[in-house]
Amino acid sequence: MAYPSLDEFALALEHDDVPAHGRRLAVDAITDCVACMLAGYGTELREPLLAVVGGPGAKGGAALIGAKREASLHDAALYHGALGHALDYDDISHPAYSHPSTVLVPALLAAASAAQASGRDFVTAYVVGLEVFGRLGRALNLQHYKNGWHSTSTFGSIASAAAVGRLLNLSANELRMAVGIAASASSGLRVNFGTMTKPLHAGYAARNGVLAATMAREGFTASPDVLLHRFGFAKVFNQTGGFDESAFAAWGGTLEIVTEFGIALKLFPACAATHPAIEAAIMLRGKLQDPVREIASVRVGACELAQEPLIYREAKTPLQGKFSMHYCVASALLDGHVRLSTFTDEKVARKEVQALVAKTVMEVDERVRHDKEFAAVVSIRTVDGRTLEQEVHVAPGKPARWFTPEQMREKFMDCHAASGLKLDAKALFAALQAMDTDASIDTVLKKLAS
Repeated sequence: MAYPSLDEFALALEHDDVPAHGRRLAVDAITDCVACMLAGYGTELREPLLAVVGGPGAKGGAALIGAKREASLHDAALYHGALGHALDYDDISHPAYSHPSTVLVPALLAAASAAQASGRDFVTAYVVGLEVFGRLGRALNLQHYKNGWHSTSTFGSIASAAAVGRLLNLSANELRMAVGIAASASSGLRVNFGTMTKPLHAGYAARNGVLAATMAREGFTASPDVLLHRFGFAKVFNQTGGFDESAFAAWGGTLEIVTEFGIALKLFPACAATHPAIEAAIMLRGKLQDPVREIASVRVGACELAQEPLIYREAKTPLQGKFSMHYCVASALLDGHVRLSTFTDEKVARKEVQALVAKTVMEVDERVRHDKEFAAVVSIRTVDGRTLEQEVHVAPGKPARWFTPEQMREKFMDCHAASGLKLDAKALFAALQAMDTDASIDTVLKKLAS
């Protein structure tokens, strides 16, 4: 069923309006995001975040993973959102060109207890938030992204406000106010890719949504026409590129969660623009005995869009490595894999990887120039004159190549191991995978806080 406005759609969507396949994808995406939050706890982001969020003795109703203390709902959302995006291992959505779950899941987790939510409520609210991400992407991208905005943050503030508003059962007017409040908090610049501030963008968006929804519930006001007004979100953020106004009409219909690229999990902990090339390089690695001695040069034929986020050639830090096609492909060729362990200071500094980076070029390939899913063609020239080539058009983790249950479980357990925490990971994984019921979400929350 289609609805004429965002607020009507967000509040009217029912469990049975979402196809079973879509709800399964949503549950997997939520589970995957929690895994990424756990892994993010083991990174350098944890200590500075804990130094300023939910200090000792703080109370607020939302537990912080690993901290044995609480924080305000919006601070908890910021903390978990930043952790979830810390490793760039969290899911993506096109056409939003965003990381939706690391915004939506932390925001919904923060509000879940206050909302006395069931797992089914949580999943439906997640679908609402993902729909907002998708509609904003269809209206404003790709120009919005090319203008330098990090849409995880800009779109995410509005999407999380709508999702949390649904979970808190706001009135239609309150939800409009929440979206208006959140829109004024939207920001995030792509210049900060490869730094700690990129994952902070996800935390900002999660926080903004929770803060907006709870303030609206208390009577705080904003413009009810924040999306389409001449000084509103769409025109201000895409002033030069225009936008597709039709994306904000007839909400519902075919939901984003069941579209071809509405949500995609990540098999590799790096920018999504590297994934097809990484897989191609791993496949080529199987045809070599000794990459260090055999490879004379490497060419990565990429689409035009891949040039946007991959702003580093020579990575000097692990975070930069996640946004370097050269480093990711070189690592895949040397090691035959790209894992969490690929992105350490020691791995980045390896002489072998730096030598292979120097032999690697990335350029637009006509075969994939206009591809919007980062299709890649990797070619190797060997010292004995052979040419090896591999194309990959759709990365693993896309709906057409969704994770198997074994891949879901393996990634979750790997992320838990990377966290250094001592949670009952098997029980937590099982609870998340079985969350789409009328049972309270408190079971999951307690296992996360243990």
